[in-house]
Amino acid sequence: MSKNNTSSYLDLSVLYGINQQQQDLVRDKEHGRGLLYPDAFAEDRLVLVPPAASALLVMFSRNHNYIADMLLKINERGRWTNPPPEDPTKRAVQDEEIFQTARLVNCGHYMSTIFGDYVAGFLGTGREGNSWVLQPFDPIKTSQGVVERGEGNHCSVEFNLLYRWHATTAKEDIKWTEDLFKRTFGDKPASQLTLEDFGPGVTKVWSTEVDPNPRTRTFAGLKRGSDGKFSDDDLARVLQDATDKPAGAYRARGTPEVLRLIEIMGMEQARKWGVCSMNEFRKFLGLKPFANFKEWNSDEVIARTAEQLYGHIDNLELYPGLQAEEIIPLGRGSGLCCGYTMTRAILGDAIALVRGDRFYTTDYTPTNLTAWGYQDCARDPNNGAFGAALPKLLLRHLPRHYTSNSVYGLFPFFTPETSHQTLTKLKVVEKYTFKRTLPQPIPKTVNTMVGLRHVFSKPDIYKTTYGEDMRNLTNGFGFMLVFDDGAKHNWYRKEVIRALFPDHDTCNGYVAWYKAKTQELLQEYSYKIDGVPGTRVDIVRNVINLVAVHWASGWLVGAPLKTRQHPIGLFTEQEMYDVLMLLCTCVFINVLPEHGFFLRSQAKVIGDKINGLIESSIEAAAPQTTTRLSHFVNKITSYIWAEEEKLCYPFLRRLAAIGIERKEMVSQVIGLAVGSSVNYAQSIAQVVDFYLDDERAAERAEIVKLVKRNNPEATELIHGYIREGQRLAPQFPGLLRVAVKPDQVPLGAGLPPLAVQPGDIIFSSYFNAQRNPTDFPDPLKVNPRRPKDVYQNQGSGFHVCPGVDFTLMTATEIMKIIFSLPNLRRAPGAAGRMASFMTQQIAGTDNRMYLDNTSKETPWPGSLTVVVIRRIMATCGGYLFYPI
Repeated sequence: MSKNNTSSYLDLSVLYGINQQQQDLVRDKEHGRGLLYPDAFAEDRLVLVPPAASALLVMFSRNHNYIADMLLKINERGRWTNPPPEDPTKRAVQDEEIFQTARLVNCGHYMSTIFGDYVAGFLGTGREGNSWVLQPFDPIKTSQGVVERGEGNHCSVEFNLLYRWHATTAKEDIKWTEDLFKRTFGDKPASQLTLEDFGPGVTKVWSTEVDPNPRTRTFAGLKRGSDGKFSDDDLARVLQDATDKPAGAYRARGTPEVLRLIEIMGMEQARKWGVCSMNEFRKFLGLKPFANFKEWNSDEVIARTAEQLYGHIDNLELYPGLQAEEIIPLGRGSGLCCGYTMTRAILGDAIALVRGDRFYTTDYTPTNLTAWGYQDCARDPNNGAFGAALPKLLLRHLPRHYTSNSVYGLFPFFTPETSHQTLTKLKVVEKYTFKRTLPQPIPKTVNTMVGLRHVFSKPDIYKTTYGEDMRNLTNGFGFMLVFDDGAKHNWYRKEVIRALFPDHDTCNGYVAWYKAKTQELLQEYSYKIDGVPGTRVDIVRNVINLVAVHWASGWLVGAPLKTRQHPIGLFTEQEMYDVLMLLCTCVFINVLPEHGFFLRSQAKVIGDKINGLIESSIEAAAPQTTTRLSHFVNKITSYIWAEEEKLCYPFLRRLAAIGIERKEMVSQVIGLAVGSSVNYAQSIAQVVDFYLDDERAAERAEIVKLVKRNNPEATELIHGYIREGQRLAPQFPGLLRVAVKPDQVPLGAGLPPLAVQPGDIIFSSYFNAQRNPTDFPDPLKVNPRRPKDVYQNQGSGFHVCPGVDFTLMTATEIMKIIFSLPNLRRAPGAAGRMASFMTQQIAGTDNRMYLDNTSKETPWPGSLTVVVIRRIMATCGGYLFYPI
């Protein structure tokens, strides 16, 4: 028998191997990136069990490589190099460090799966809609004292017998095993197989069906591609087939005939080990021993047969005692429905294995896993699966085959019929889908401006992908940027934008407000550190982001913010930023299934609250549009916040005057708030960060000179620098559309057109197109004098951002203020850098992602501290420098 030289804990040794030799067979050490070979796993015996087990293990194999890749990209402590070192010794050291860290994080995912899926399913908490899970890390006090953590675990051999669950084998897997036995033992019936048959039969099938090389090993007839990976289609089919199969039930006499020989071998092994009896095991667990066979199993036939075999209940062997014990019926605390002894033992074993392992307790820290890794393997109780952890892996590594609300991905251990019954009882069934999702096509990429303009100028062919999320946010109506009907889109766009920008004076007033608010926030949030020269300010978190928050809250929504000057409010500034960030992410960046359910469910809750605030503001600004409910809400809020003329009222009155219904007004306002706040701040933050880089010192010096000149020529050049910054540090990597008609997309530059069929997903890569030398000669050079009509920084065509000129005007004022700060520079260390990394999420296009203050990845920049060296209070070119 094999001995696990890794540990006796939940260590994923089936993936990584039970010794160094096995581990070396699955590791790709050549590249210094801590990787496993594609879709490789160490445990060769899994080839001889139904294929879903191997397919699940491939998910963990892929997850390891995903984690290793992220660890190197983020490089949290800056100790690794990317590309890895050329020196073989240094490269080997880096490979080992990344591999072991990725392994710890992946094992964290495995541990979360054990408790969030396996134990939770065992207890049936999901059937109650409960995300609670056992906490093996909590203090445990007994009469003998406190049970320590991370000090090891002695596991008696009896616990090995707990996991012989042959009676639960699905009918389809029984058939699969029968076919395997036929290839192994020929036509000899399973009922006639003996122990003497086993050795030669296994030797025969092992030599023909088990590849000793993990890199080329296959299972269930699957084929590896040229990249060494299995087809996503094949893996999804295997896993979804397994979800469709109902398992068998624990019961006496439930072992399939084909597994008769395996059952005999298990009992023989238990006798050779000298394991304890059933009642001795119960005593060890602190349970009352059975007094007689009827107490063990009330079935007359089962109890009498056992009594004839063993004579006295104390003689009952552990193996048959566990397998044939009367089961706990389905109910609260019982989801797997095995015997009580087995239930108690398995729960105790799971807790002991985790609690005794230092890597899951005392050493389970952000230091060892990295802060990002620690967050990545944390359970999410709001993921639509009541905190189950396996859905993250399925949706992450098979995103084309699992949608964010599919029960196949969220509840893979339950048949869709069972999930439907459970979710119906919980009254949330409408949030889920129950049919297998057809694999989404691999996106076709457009990398030129010619192609982008073509796609976005034909809304009758290429439909937006974010319409459903916007409709969900607006009670089914939508927003002008998701209307693909030309007449409807054009009318709303014209009328709503005219209500927001009725004349030049109003527009100029907005611009003046942006300027004043930026200066105000700079003054309010600047600070000094004793003994350290210079004045500091988090220019992104506390200035750029908050300007956008105050714009959306004050000029559009009418939501009172809680600030130092106004301590009574609904949200703090940062809370409102988080609200807008959530809504914008859900509508415009909700492309990864693993985040989809959380985003949609949370956005709906928050969106309804914001819609209520908007409706209240509309009722106060234009009472003729009131409804009884909004009138009541407005009266209540007026007692809390004194009625006064809010910034948004003139806009809302003009919006009401165009004659649309209240629901439509609310939809357009929240659409504007979501589409002109955090994404606007993101764009400016990335431009500021771009020009603060040392390699952009020359351009930064030119901008500093220009902001002092304050004339039309200088302003136009600043516009050019902003456009160039937006081009080279784009707000979004690209946009998705779904084709509904066949088409040929011209790509220009002598490239053949891209053939498109209905159902195709088109990814228009702004990142690549804006670096295309045909469209932008010398593309990596900053040239502020490029013609402005070559840019498409805020989208293109039919759904181009309606406020392009306005955002440029306001961004210019913010840039002037920031780059007028004397001796502006990044703060030293991590504070002076936006925590970010480059990744490729869609179609091979580079995309910058950020880490928030908890080290979770996010598309939104969160913090960048700058230092101003000398104190000044003067007016220069109309710009006031505060004493910061």
